[in-house]
Order: sequence, then C-alpha cells, then structure tokens
Amino acid sequence: MQQTPVKDPMNESSAAVQEQFEQSTLEETLTFAPEKKGKLGKNVKRIILWGLLAAVIAAVVFVVYTLFFKKEPPPEMMTATATYGTIESKVQGSGSVTAQEKQDVPGLAKGEVIKVFVAVGDHVEVGQPLFTVNDEEITRSLSEYESSLKQANKNLQLVREEIAAQDARAPFSGKTLEVNCVKGQQVSKGEILGTLVDDSKMTLTSYYSIAYINDVYVGQSAEISIPTSMSLLSGTVSRVERISKITDEGAMLFEVELQLDNPGILTKGMMATAVIHTANGDVPPAESSTLAYLKEEYIKAGTSGEITSVAMRDYYSFHGGDQLFTIRNEDLDGRLAEELKLLDNARKNYDTVAEQYQYYAPTAEIAGQVVAVNIMEGDVLTGGGNAVVSVADLSRMMMDVEVDEMYVSSLVPGMPVKVSATYDGGAVYDGILSSVSLQAKVGTGMSTFPAKIEILNAQGLMSGMWLDFEITTNRVEDCLVVPSNAVKYVENGTVCFVREVQEWHTPAELDEVTAAQLPEGFSAVMVETGASDAFQIEIVQGLSEGDEVATTAVETNPYGMYY
Repeated sequence: MQQTPVKDPMNESSAAVQEQFEQSTLEETLTFAPEKKGKLGKNVKRIILWGLLAAVIAAVVFVVYTLFFKKEPPPEMMTATATYGTIESKVQGSGSVTAQEKQDVPGLAKGEVIKVFVAVGDHVEVGQPLFTVNDEEITRSLSEYESSLKQANKNLQLVREEIAAQDARAPFSGKTLEVNCVKGQQVSKGEILGTLVDDSKMTLTSYYSIAYINDVYVGQSAEISIPTSMSLLSGTVSRVERISKITDEGAMLFEVELQLDNPGILTKGMMATAVIHTANGDVPPAESSTLAYLKEEYIKAGTSGEITSVAMRDYYSFHGGDQLFTIRNEDLDGRLAEELKLLDNARKNYDTVAEQYQYYAPTAEIAGQVVAVNIMEGDVLTGGGNAVVSVADLSRMMMDVEVDEMYVSSLVPGMPVKVSATYDGGAVYDGILSSVSLQAKVGTGMSTFPAKIEILNAQGLMSGMWLDFEITTNRVEDCLVVPSNAVKYVENGTVCFVREVQEWHTPAELDEVTAAQLPEGFSAVMVETGASDAFQIEIVQGLSEGDEVATTAVETNPYGMYY
C-alpha cells in the first residue's frame, strides 16, 4: 500500500528560509540588479557574479606570472674598443689658502693708542714698528716685578750658600790656628771657629823716605833682618805704594811691601827691617815693621746648626779644598723649598708683565703686507686677545687639504701639484706637496690625512680663498686601454668579454656566476692588467688594438635613466 509522504513542518520551514537567505544575499551583493522576481533575472545575476570572480582570478594569475615566471629579454650591452692612450692616476680635492707666514698682533696692551704707523696694504720689513700704546703703568709694574725677581734670586742664592757651607772646606792651603769648636756644639751663622793662615811666606810692610821713591820698583831684592832670631833673610819687593805718610818728625814716607820665604821659624808679629838694594845704593827703612802671614782668614760657620764632625786642630796643615768641619741645619731643606716657590712666583709675575709689554710697541716679525688694521690713534685697548694688526707674506701661500685614506699611501712630499681656481678666469698655480701627516683624522666611516701644499706663484691670492688641487701620482703613456668596467675579476685572474675571438686570444674558464653575465655573441678571454685611473685600465697582455669588448649592461628604468 502506497503511503503518502508526510511533510515535516520544521524541514519545510528550514529549506524556505535558506532559499530566501541566498536570494537576499545575492541581491545585496549586486546592488545594481533589477528587482524583477522572474526566473530570467536570477540567471543574469548569477552570470554577472561569476564573471567578476573570473576577472579577479585572471588578474591574480597575471601578476604572479609576471613576477615569478616571465623571462626578461636580455639587456642591451654597451661595448668599447681597445685603443692606445694615456693613463693618469690623480688625487684631487680642494682646500683653503693661508699665508705661509703670518703675524697677528693681539690687543693685549692696556692703554691709549698713541700712534699707528701702518695701514692696510702697506709693505713692512722685519723690525718695523706697527703701533705704540701708553706704557707708563706697565713700565712701573715691570720695574717692581723685576726688583722682586732679583730679591728672590738673591734669597735663594743665600740659602744655597748655607747648604754648601754645611760642609766647610779650606779656601786655600795653610795651617789652622785658634780652633775653638768641638763635635756636638751648637753654632750660629757667622760665628768664628778658627783661623786659617798660609805661613809658607811672610810679608813685611815697610816705609822709606820719599827721596828714594824713584829708585825702588817691584822685583828688586832686599836683605831682611829678624832681630829676635838674629837671622838675615833675602826678600823681594812685591808692591810699591806711592802714598805720603808724615811722621811725627815731619818726614814724608812711601810704602813698600816685601815677601820672603818662611824657613819655619817666622811667625806673625815679629819685628823686622828690610834694606832694599837699588842701582843708586842700599835704601834703609825709615822705621821698623812687623811680619805678617801671606794669607790669613777667619774660619766662620756658614750656617747655624750642630757641628757633626771636626777635622781642625791648632797647627794642623790642610790643602785647599780639604774638609774642616760639618754642620747639620735641619731647617735648610724647608727654606730651600720655600725660596724656590717664591722665586717661581716672582718669575711668573715678571714674565707675564714682560710678555704683555711687547704688545705696547710691537714690531713686524716678518716681511710682508699689512692685511688688517683694527685700531686707530686715540683708541683705548683693554687687553683683549683679538688681533688688531695682521701682517702676512702673501708671496708664499700654503694650502691646507685633507687626503682620503685610500690615496694617502701614493703621496710623497715634494710631488708637484696643480692648483686652480674656479673663479678669476680659472687661474692655475704651481704647487709642491710640502707635507703629509702620519696621523689620520677619524670621521664617520672614513679617515682623512691632513696635508699641506705650498703654492709657488701665489701672486694675487689672499688668505681664505678656496682652491682645487690635483696631484698626478702615476702616468703611463702609449698603452693599450679599455674602460675599467670592461674587466671582470674571476677566481684565476682577470677576463674581458670579447665579441670576435682570434686564435691568439686565451679563452677563460668561468664560474657559474660570471658565466651568467656573459652576453650573447661574446667570449671570455684572459687578460693581464696594469695601471689604471678612474675611467680606464691598462691591458698589458691578452688584447690587441681594435678588439671590441663588452662593458656595462643597460636597462631602461621607469624614470628614463640608465643603469
């Protein structure tokens, strides 16, 4: 028995809702769809929807193909021909020009400008005055500081003398007498500690009648009588003094000094008379005199302190320079340090004023041209450091430049330099590389080396001008050259890509990376290179004149440029 299907209200309701939802969604997506409710309208909507989806998929496929699968056409190659030419390696740059010799006189003087002797453009010689400033005040200060410096030097010398005097030594050879010091004794500076005498010779000062003054002269012999020892000794006239001594009886006498050897029996104070033998006869003395030592000197303490050792005894003999005694003064080290400090301060004060004084009446220190005058008569200088007069030797100019670290090793002082100006009609000057610093200036990512160029024919140049320079470091003439970008560097040497290979060319074996760069119609050949510059490179072996070589691939970018 056939049964009639029973409809499930729930299922029927769900299917109706789903159909209504799909229709509503499609209508919302196609906002431009007509509101027809028929069967034909639904088909049109489906066709449009699937067409849009197909267009999107096609666009995506095209982009992927273009980016990852489309093969680019081979680039157009630029070529060049091997020719004979000249290669020059150059170091180029620019720098400022300054006078090789320049004198800037600062306004360090303080006072009114009395006179200005020069004007801008004047030529001056060495020593020519430039200007003068009232120097009354600084002259007074300089005199005071000079006196202080002299006193400080004197005080220091006194302390040093005391330090040296701690070790007392005999000033001459002789015998010590009247010694009155012992070890451990405290003494004061200047205290007499004994006497040193040279009794190897004795002197006798005697007086004679003025009537014989023309008969007596140095070197004459005399006979000297010593009554106490009843001895008669020979002597010599050592000095004649033309004085006038008047005796109580009214006689006029002159003075004569005589010397005689001491046989060891003579002492100071012995009475003696000397008869001088002259050409006109013997001349007797007018009165008796007493003997004296040839040298006699008190031995004094050169400083205060404690005697730490004594070598002196009465009648001990010493040679000049022998040690007599020692004194220890513990204050001298501190006094020396203090005096040195005072002297240093006094010298600094004097030097400061003396250095300033040179700016009150400065003169030209170099021969040259006055390039700046910033003062006038009547101006009052206040000691500022800015230059008030400048003199420069404009015939000798110096150019300060910076050389890149890549090229500094090829530069040697003495190399000729071409210096040129972009203004003044492009004037050209000869120069010489005078120096290259061995210490680099480190910058961001690179280093430069300071160098100086002396300009030989510097007429017309002025300080501060900016010029270009060019130094030829290497020059090779009549050599076979190709553009630098025609040479490729491979593992076993250097190669060029040549269009027409001859039997004398040496084929090159390329790695995969270089082989991929080989243009169609070209072959790689081995070459040997030589000198090079910024644009060309010398081919020593491997090519001949006229060979066509590949250089750089050219592609057009969206901006119409080439790379």
